[in-house]
Amino acid sequence: MALRKRLFCNAKPTLLPCKTAAFTMQNNRFCNALIKRWLGKTYLCEKYLQRSCFIFAYIKKCEGEIK
Repeated sequence: MALRKRLFCNAKPTLLPCKTAAFTMQNNRFCNALIKRWLGKTYLCEKYLQRSCFIFAYIKKCEGEIK
């Protein structure tokens, strides 16, 4: 029994980094998904604002030509 414990304690440090690396990869994927979602929403808002600016600029330009 003591031999098993000693062997496990020797192997434990080599096994734990693999586990933490796997959990880190999962957390990175989760964070990347959140960042992509946030950036996607920001991009949509920016695109909408750019289009609305073009529409307002076109309307002002047309009003200026009529007068």
